[in-house]
Amino acid sequence: MKINDPQYSALKNIIVSFIDIDVNNGKKLEFGNIGSYVNKATQFSGLTVDKDCYDSLISDMEYQFKVFHTPGCCIYDDYDDPHSWYNNSTDAEQNYFWLRYRQYLTYHSSIDLKSINLLDEETLPRIMNCLGNPQEQFEGKRLVRGLIIGDVQSGKTATYSGLICKAADAGYKVVILLAGTTESLRQQTQERIDEGIVGQTIRKDGKGTKNYRVGVGLDNKELKATSFTSCANDFIGDHDKISTSIDAHNSLILFVVKKNVSVLTKLYNWLHDQNVDPVFGYIDTPMLLIDDEADNASVNTKQDETNPTKTNAIIRKICNLFKNASYVGFTATPFANVFIDPESVDSMRHADLFPEHFIYTLPTPSSYIGANKIFYEDGERFGNLRYINDIDEPDYSSEEYKDAVENNIDALNDGLFYYKHSKNWHGTTPHSLRESILCFFLANVVRDLRGQSSAPRSMLINMSRFVRVQHYLKDYVDYVYDDFTRDVRFNFDEDSKKNKNLLLYKELNKLWDKHFNNIKDISFDRVIKKSALMAATEKIQVLVVNSSKSSSKLDYKANPNLRVIAIGGLALSRGLTLEGLLVSYFYRNTATFDVLMQMGRWFGYRFGYDDLFQIWTSQTSARWYAEISRAAEELKDDLRNMYDQHLTPKEFGIKVRDNCEELQITARNKMRSAYTQNVRYSYYGNIYDTPYISLNTAQNTENLNAIQSFTTSMLQHGWSLNFADRWRYNDKDINDPKNGASRFFADVPKEQVVELLKHIQCSLVNMNFNVTNIIDFIQDEETQNVELWDVVFEGGDSNKGYPIEGLEIIKCTTRYICCDNRKVIQVSSRRRILGLREGKFALEPADLNKAEEACRSTWISEGLTKAEAEKRNIPLRAYFKYLPQRKPVLIIMLVEPTPADKDKEEPKRLQNFRKDLGDDMLVAFAVGFPGVKEAESAKTYKVNKIYYDLYMQDEVEQEDGDEDEE
Repeated sequence: MKINDPQYSALKNIIVSFIDIDVNNGKKLEFGNIGSYVNKATQFSGLTVDKDCYDSLISDMEYQFKVFHTPGCCIYDDYDDPHSWYNNSTDAEQNYFWLRYRQYLTYHSSIDLKSINLLDEETLPRIMNCLGNPQEQFEGKRLVRGLIIGDVQSGKTATYSGLICKAADAGYKVVILLAGTTESLRQQTQERIDEGIVGQTIRKDGKGTKNYRVGVGLDNKELKATSFTSCANDFIGDHDKISTSIDAHNSLILFVVKKNVSVLTKLYNWLHDQNVDPVFGYIDTPMLLIDDEADNASVNTKQDETNPTKTNAIIRKICNLFKNASYVGFTATPFANVFIDPESVDSMRHADLFPEHFIYTLPTPSSYIGANKIFYEDGERFGNLRYINDIDEPDYSSEEYKDAVENNIDALNDGLFYYKHSKNWHGTTPHSLRESILCFFLANVVRDLRGQSSAPRSMLINMSRFVRVQHYLKDYVDYVYDDFTRDVRFNFDEDSKKNKNLLLYKELNKLWDKHFNNIKDISFDRVIKKSALMAATEKIQVLVVNSSKSSSKLDYKANPNLRVIAIGGLALSRGLTLEGLLVSYFYRNTATFDVLMQMGRWFGYRFGYDDLFQIWTSQTSARWYAEISRAAEELKDDLRNMYDQHLTPKEFGIKVRDNCEELQITARNKMRSAYTQNVRYSYYGNIYDTPYISLNTAQNTENLNAIQSFTTSMLQHGWSLNFADRWRYNDKDINDPKNGASRFFADVPKEQVVELLKHIQCSLVNMNFNVTNIIDFIQDEETQNVELWDVVFEGGDSNKGYPIEGLEIIKCTTRYICCDNRKVIQVSSRRRILGLREGKFALEPADLNKAEEACRSTWISEGLTKAEAEKRNIPLRAYFKYLPQRKPVLIIMLVEPTPADKDKEEPKRLQNFRKDLGDDMLVAFAVGFPGVKEAESAKTYKVNKIYYDLYMQDEVEQEDGDEDEE
């Protein structure tokens, strides 16, 4: 049976029945057990399924039951507090808001029942117990501050809407929701709050406004929430002059406002003037402030902490108006938040927005498609990635470019699109953009043929922050769309066989073979029919969506079946949802973790078309996204480890992964504390290499000379070479000229290693191979087990021997080299020169077995079966982490660059490098240290960061008279 067979739905129902029976009997559904239910159902029905069908059934069950791999986790400021004040009562009277919202989610959202139950019974009660008890009596004022970390496009809105409901039922009377920095996003958020909590909405209707019931209010029962903002208006105009107060309303009071100083100031003035008790100087009403996208605009970015930014200051002032307040930040990119200084000493001492009291990570469902599934080479959806490789970036160091910048003109105004274009760019768009648009058309047809014709779908084009350029791109997209639909309407015949000689037919056929070869349930013959093409594309709209006054709006309420190609910049990067996102064309060079992740609108749930969506981006951006994903995963791992050790948010020395040197964690102005803080760092238990080589070949020559001097000295003083792979060549002749394998000097004193390190130069882009820091670490009195070293010369697959006297017998390695927009040469496409074997160098078989057994034991203790642990490859670092008594190792690798591809022209920078290098070998290094647990925090280093010319910070949206910049 295949996916498109009629029996597929019947088999799905059988599987669901088997799962429901077990779940209702109290059995927990685990991800690893889903396959057994599929097998049970196929046996019961007598049906057989192919692999694609089997995988699809697994995916469907994951989505329907939202099987969670990663549990939620919370760290607290006080672990002695039981955090149990909240009673998750089921009483209908006490749960007015939540029960209505739960019913709304059940019948009017795509969220499945299992996820709703998890939200109700676990996630929200745990968050509620982190907040201040609204019924508690205490002296003075209290402000609880916390942070909730989710995933981009993962359903945070449903979580904070549910939190508002439970908070209101528990006794919170005022809720302030900060909904981004743009009006379009605020309106989208207001719309969802109206539907899920308020029950009515106010919209503009002609010259006036119209009030009508929506969502939870359609039951026509009493409404118990009052919103002081609406889809028509933020808290603007004369709102701060309203002659009423919180106490005058016997209902929940809601404000959905932008993070805009003017708006927030009006809200502060009204709260202060109409509601503060003149005797006590505060508002004695429990208040919950939810800061959506809390890393954006809320963070104090001033260098001088006594003068915080106005947005940050006004948020804090609003919180401090209330006797009992809780501030909860929601974000998928917490990198800026965790760098807030927890020891601010301004006039409101310790009152910054640092999440002092708790940090909670939301659970991640297995059906969520995040960066690890897309941008890791072994990710489930790595095949959905398309590289934009037809844009050749100009030489930003050229005199022509420098003169253009100095004179404020665009020297390449009429050229092919490139990163640092000006606001007046009107050149040539890359062919890959047309290709991606046509892929969007084809993907629309596939969804229609799958019976999903009523579902909205969209394409994202994010190439420029300039409004004028966005409109120029729209003109191009309009041309492609009009030309396509005109060609299909007037030149195509319903009989596809008659169209085979048409240029468009041939182009679509080529694209189908190139980009849709994974689609098994729909054939190209069905897709290419004239009627199918026209039905799928004739209602597509092309819109520019930004924060300018001329921006179009994505109104899914008015048009729930909207098919759109949305062109924009920052407005498409923060919270705005693109329903049914099928194709993303992303070519931006923003180099910060948080902004890049928010630009990834393609993350989320793609049920029914997870095999169909495509992401078009540069290899550099794809590499950055992989780095960001690792950073985020390690951040969450750190939080779980913190919980195990009962560490508090203040004690959390956030260790954000920063191995990708050209990629910043967050904008410079959000990292003011990080620059001055010392970070504890240890080299123990791992190995670090140098995948980047300086463009200055003189440094490479100096490294070759240093290796020659070191080798000559060692041989003259009686050191002899040994096979580095002892277990493999123990019985071989070390002087056999036919054996070019790796050799090493054993028991080299650290003084000689340090002397060699002092004479080598490595690109600063090799963040973890900072020679100065390594030498300091080796020479520190507290550093253990570094007195004697193994120095390895790694052998490889080249026909050329080491051009070092005394080492000629060892063969060089060969590696692919490339050079993109950075001022370095990258050795290998993986950004690591090491494989798995380097950790084994100079070890005895007994040591190898010890490390491998320890590693597998750790995996088994973490939940893997013995069989699963046996199948895994032992990682490189295991041979250091689990061997505290091994000697440290310095690996030297001489690399023969692979010849240039004759069919592909290399960048001029790389051509010049090859010319300057001549016949010399490239020199790369690696250094590994034993896993000495007792001394892991032996040395403290300052974090240093290098910024590249290509860095272009995404600024707060601004608009001049010509609407040039978004």
